[in-house]
Amino acid sequence: MTDAAATPFNMNEQGFLQTIDCLIERFGRFEPGLYSDSREQIIPKGSERPLPLFDDMVHDLSRDLFGGTSWPVNFDMDMITLDRNQIDHDMEFLIGCRNVVQRYGMSVWLYEMVNDASVAMALDCPSGRMPFQLGLLDTRALFRTDASGNPKCKNGGKGCRRYTVEYLRQTYRLAAYSLLRWGDAEPRSADMALMLLAYGGLGMCMLRDDSNVVELGCDPDSRYRNVTSQLRDIRIQADLDYACSIDLSASGVLEYPNCMDARYAYDARKLVEAYRALWNEHTKSAAHLMTELEDKGPYEVTDIWRDPLYLHDLSISLLGPACAHALDEGFRLRDRRLFERGVAELDRQVENVNKAGLLMTLASYIFFAEPDDRMNMLLTSHKSRKRILENYVRLGDMAATIALYRLPRDGESLRAVRALLMHETGVYAEKMRRLMGVSGESDDGKEESMPVMS
Repeated sequence: MTDAAATPFNMNEQGFLQTIDCLIERFGRFEPGLYSDSREQIIPKGSERPLPLFDDMVHDLSRDLFGGTSWPVNFDMDMITLDRNQIDHDMEFLIGCRNVVQRYGMSVWLYEMVNDASVAMALDCPSGRMPFQLGLLDTRALFRTDASGNPKCKNGGKGCRRYTVEYLRQTYRLAAYSLLRWGDAEPRSADMALMLLAYGGLGMCMLRDDSNVVELGCDPDSRYRNVTSQLRDIRIQADLDYACSIDLSASGVLEYPNCMDARYAYDARKLVEAYRALWNEHTKSAAHLMTELEDKGPYEVTDIWRDPLYLHDLSISLLGPACAHALDEGFRLRDRRLFERGVAELDRQVENVNKAGLLMTLASYIFFAEPDDRMNMLLTSHKSRKRILENYVRLGDMAATIALYRLPRDGESLRAVRALLMHETGVYAEKMRRLMGVSGESDDGKEESMPVMS
């Protein structure tokens, strides 16, 4: 049954299909065939022309398709190891992606990917769609059997949990990236990408706003729209509250991009003040309010600074979902020590924004997360590599989430967001220079508007 309010997304599916066809053709040449004498090239079957052992085109095409996830890493490893099983697995994955997009559209493909990962995590059961390498996790261990032929990782096994959790994170990131990469003509793509990064499952539900997804039998329940509508309304209310409270004669509050820095500092100060003012009062959690919203519909907010849902959403817009955890959980649990740790982290970020500006602060997240020496990182302990990699990914997601909340939604800004998500420091620097090139003006000469949370 199709929801009458759902309409197909306007995604660049032809561009996606052309790119994945190129990757399938190029990657298909890498088979465990004959090496040249130098072992620096391979000779594909049916051809006398050697290929380099590592094909930059395969690397670039896979990055363009799957962004800063583990799938491009798997294609890189396939070219080096030439493992038959891995190559077959990844080729099957590519063909499956191409076929779904070709027949049903990108929204169906993305919904299926996220749903597959959600089911895997719910059941603590590995999925056949998992890449062999999930960050530093080798998923092949999940499918190994003991001497009796029984799987070593059974449903509900503790060892599966960290794999399925990471797999779900990767699919959220893949879906967010895909919407930003192929959804330039779709006005809803940036909002969905934001909700995937900030709220995960809520962003997945927004993919149901494409009628193609509903027609294929997904749950037609649209109560999630109560939550997304409420979030939109309180963000608009916050924009109006800010516009009424600022001193318009103060330097930088209206000039772009300085206005973003002023808004960031204002929101951070007001957030901490609001949490402290509510500390001794009984308040519902943001999760509880979202559940009530789904069941009962939107509620009236007379003062956004007393609304736990807005405060939770605001903290994510300032710190990203992972870094906001200490502040939010500290308040929810009334854990003073945890809360003050979150306040200290927010104070550090405000100090960075005051010194360098929000745009430069976002750049620093991905710049300083990059390992100084990749070879030394490979030689360090597994625990150290895991910490470095987790920090690297977390800061990229954090920067992209904050940017989606606080940067304008023009094409140049959204490309900069994508660069943050992919840790493309050079691309982000180029876009940042253009954004900051002429204070108060955009590239087409029109004055930029005040940045809004909605």
